[in-house]
Amino acid sequence: MNRIAFLFLILSVLMFANPLLTGVINEFQTDIILGQKIEFHPINYGWEIPLVNTKVYAPGCSAFIDTSISNPPYGYTVIDSTILNGNIFLPLQTGYIYLYKSDYFIDEINYSDTLHSPILAPPPGASASRFAFIYFYNNQPYPSADWYIDSTPTLGTQNDDYPGCVISGYVYLNNNPIPNAIITANIVDSIQTSGPFHKACTTYTNNDGFYKFDSLWPVRYWMTATFGNYPPYSELSPRLWALWQTNLNFYFVGGEESKFEILSLQEPLNIYPNPFRNRTIIRYTIHDTGYKIQDTRYMIQDTRYKIQDIRLKIYDISGRLVKSFNLESCIMNHESAILWDGDDDSGRRLPSGVYFVRLETDEFKKNEKVILLR
Repeated sequence: MNRIAFLFLILSVLMFANPLLTGVINEFQTDIILGQKIEFHPINYGWEIPLVNTKVYAPGCSAFIDTSISNPPYGYTVIDSTILNGNIFLPLQTGYIYLYKSDYFIDEINYSDTLHSPILAPPPGASASRFAFIYFYNNQPYPSADWYIDSTPTLGTQNDDYPGCVISGYVYLNNNPIPNAIITANIVDSIQTSGPFHKACTTYTNNDGFYKFDSLWPVRYWMTATFGNYPPYSELSPRLWALWQTNLNFYFVGGEESKFEILSLQEPLNIYPNPFRNRTIIRYTIHDTGYKIQDTRYMIQDTRYKIQDIRLKIYDISGRLVKSFNLESCIMNHESAILWDGDDDSGRRLPSGVYFVRLETDEFKKNEKVILLR
């Protein structure tokens, strides 16, 4: 009942008040022996905020700050029983925290120890801490955050020890794990915040076909697996989280008795200018498409040549196809060029952002990233 009444009060206030700050809860600790504490820290707010009469709500209880204290510009304030009038209790496994100050701020977090909770309940001696960052989408900045468990709480000072995110998985050929496949991870969302985390990295699968990246940003990555002469396999990862490791597997398919060996090398896509504002030129070359078939059953080796059909497609960062070019069958060893003015298949101007150009033939696929600026 208290929670419903509180929400009704807040909705009434928001209808007639100036916009309130959000994202002010920065860290909290539920340990009864060390003391239950909440850290107040608005992101990038350069003004002093009076905290007296700030309402603090948790399951089954409520309190308010009765001490004349203020949060300094860009500063931190620890809220605990010493500055509160009323009882406050943070459950150890599942709970919520509300902070509200009229005309200034409102924030809410929910935590639990259940699988895939966005914020985990901190174990004894640890705290749940927020890692704040800014990323760009469609050329616009967006504040965001990722929560993690800090074994050395830093209440009252800047959070540290953010571990970054992990993505791992296996690479299979005909459902069998394969070693020495090459895996690359390239960041999709532009990050403004600095930090010791990888934007692009490469690794190899081990003898069990397993790969793993750590120290990644909590955003999306364009993942590509390469193995032998098989076409590269690319996937857009979901948003990464420090508390939950992302698993992404790659599956190659090939004949068990026939080996397909490409004799000619594929040229990379050349996109210039990149980034671009109004138009860019996509250049590509397809070499002689000879290939060799080895049939292990009859020890037959045959070399053949054929004309390749070419498909050029452009995807946005969500993986949605936005533009297709209908190309004629290729002329081998001849450079071709496509002019793209940043529109989709309906002729609409696409917004600023990261896009992926994919060149496809019957024998391979090639991906390149291009950035559109408006």
